[in-house]
Amino acid sequence: GRMFPTTDNSSTIVECLQHAAHDVGVRVCLGWKAVGISWRNDLFEAGSNTGEKERFDRVLIASGNARVGHELAASLGHTIVPCVPSLFTFKVKDARLEGLSGVSIPDVEARLKVGEVPELIQRGPLLITHWGLSGPAILKLSAWGARPLFENRYRANVIVSLLPEYDERSLVEVFRKRKDAHAKKKVVSDNFLSVPKRLWQRLAESAGINAEMTWAHMDRESGHRFALQLVAGEYEVTGKGIFKEEFVTCGGVSLKEVDFRTMQSRRCPGLYFAGEILDIDGITGGYNFQSAWTTGWIAGKSMM
Repeated sequence: GRMFPTTDNSSTIVECLQHAAHDVGVRVCLGWKAVGISWRNDLFEAGSNTGEKERFDRVLIASGNARVGHELAASLGHTIVPCVPSLFTFKVKDARLEGLSGVSIPDVEARLKVGEVPELIQRGPLLITHWGLSGPAILKLSAWGARPLFENRYRANVIVSLLPEYDERSLVEVFRKRKDAHAKKKVVSDNFLSVPKRLWQRLAESAGINAEMTWAHMDRESGHRFALQLVAGEYEVTGKGIFKEEFVTCGGVSLKEVDFRTMQSRRCPGLYFAGEILDIDGITGGYNFQSAWTTGWIAGKSMM
């Protein structure tokens, strides 16, 4: 359900928009930075870094999360919801993950515990990186937990189930049946479930299962420890990914002050907003692009 340009290159999208703007006569001023804006008698006057002033009857601010856009909006009477990062990876330093960078699991359930906030749950692919955990499941958790994570200085715990269809009890029962059917097979090398081989081996070792232990010799306690590693492995989050690697920000112009039928300000007639300057952030999967395209299209049509 997703669309990409045939070139598989994001510059194709940029060029498409540039050509469309050129075709309808949009004047692009490079190096012209708005340093202030005022509204009087139904006209806007914008000053620039060059000392020039321009007057407009309608203005659209689509500056992303840049501070200048927030400052301009605030100067025209708008409330700015404080911005915090969203859609970022989790920094996790754990012996169970060391050396496994690049290992991915197509479907996990991840639960985030941060402060006193109710537990957040997301499901999707997971990627182990050299600094911790990433992938759509983690990115979605970071979006829903953006503010509490920020307030808690990105200290949290994430519980990962690599086999969402099982709980501890049902997985222990699966182990019992495996023991009956394949007693002589070694647990560490008998990866019969949909868990990457290297991760299976590492978690088995973490549960105290040595390389020579067979299913016949795995006691009940070891089985429960291994099952917990697979369906409720808990990892300490000590931070987020490198600064500026986050995809979007949570925060911006308060949505209460914008008419979404036109994207026009409810505070200042003739002023419009589109894109990430608004207090909108979506989960991973193209939703933030869609928000930018949609709000931009509505604003553009309304300003004509």
